[in-house]
Amino acid sequence: MSKRRLAASLAALSLTASGAVWAQSTDNYPSKPISLLIGFAPGGPTDAIGRVLFRKVSELLGQPIVIENRPGAGGNIAAAELLRTAPDGYKLMYGTSSVTTAPALFSRDDLNPGKAFVAAGCSVAVPLILLVSKSNKAPDARAFYGEIKQDPQRYFMGTSGNGSVDHLVGMEIADKLDVNAETVPYSGNGPALTDLAGGNTGFMYSGSFNSAMPFIQSGQVRALAVTSAHRSEALPDVPTLSESVPGLESFDAGTWQVLLAPKGTPTPILHKLNDALQTALKDPDVLTSLRFQGAEAMDMTPEQCQQYVDAEFVRWTATVERLGLKLN
Repeated sequence: MSKRRLAASLAALSLTASGAVWAQSTDNYPSKPISLLIGFAPGGPTDAIGRVLFRKVSELLGQPIVIENRPGAGGNIAAAELLRTAPDGYKLMYGTSSVTTAPALFSRDDLNPGKAFVAAGCSVAVPLILLVSKSNKAPDARAFYGEIKQDPQRYFMGTSGNGSVDHLVGMEIADKLDVNAETVPYSGNGPALTDLAGGNTGFMYSGSFNSAMPFIQSGQVRALAVTSAHRSEALPDVPTLSESVPGLESFDAGTWQVLLAPKGTPTPILHKLNDALQTALKDPDVLTSLRFQGAEAMDMTPEQCQQYVDAEFVRWTATVERLGLKLN
């Protein structure tokens, strides 16, 4: 055998052997603990849902899942860490809809979720709640937006921070309805709710059901609408914007959560993770906790989830650019 043929044969044998080892490693996945990055502080909505959900996923996979909080820059700090991670399925990120907004807001093209990462599975969606102060007597969202249009200087919109999902949704709605109200950014959903209840702002779009519900139930604030395409099971008597406000027909927005892996993670690993995720989302105890959070399960394959994330990235990048909402 010539040296050239011998070298080719050895190379082919090496590739076959390495492929067999890699196939075996994916079959045995996971064989050690998994690290899960969360780009927000402990105790927030993403962290709260993630801890409940991945406790069950850990049981199903038979390995510990260690949560590592990396708050900051709308989730970009955690995303940048994932970007530097090997695509072996042992370091993942539990992200929110901010993975499709923060790259545009902070001019981080390297964190484009369609190019930098791959979806292992979409988990839950949570609508925002249009809340107004208890002193406001508007009977519904349509009348309320009419009030803003007539006298915009009377109304201040509280947000959980510049560039947050509730801020972007509020600005998108204002753009569609041609209404204006000055925004007041807070350091989170809780402080914004407290000031709304105190009458210091006129309205907000809350993405945290467990924080908002006590204020709603006590009458400190009023819920006029939810921003999802269909009514929330947690607030079945509250209409959607799409059914109650002309100009917002088929409007659908809110927060959602997704399990992401580094680009190049093998497809069998993604499907194994998604199978565990979807099974966990059907667990009765998990479902009870999700309903308390106003969260509803998203039943998608990894491929469908990736298409959804890509579409949301296009949507919110265009919104950020159109409204000039860049952040430093």
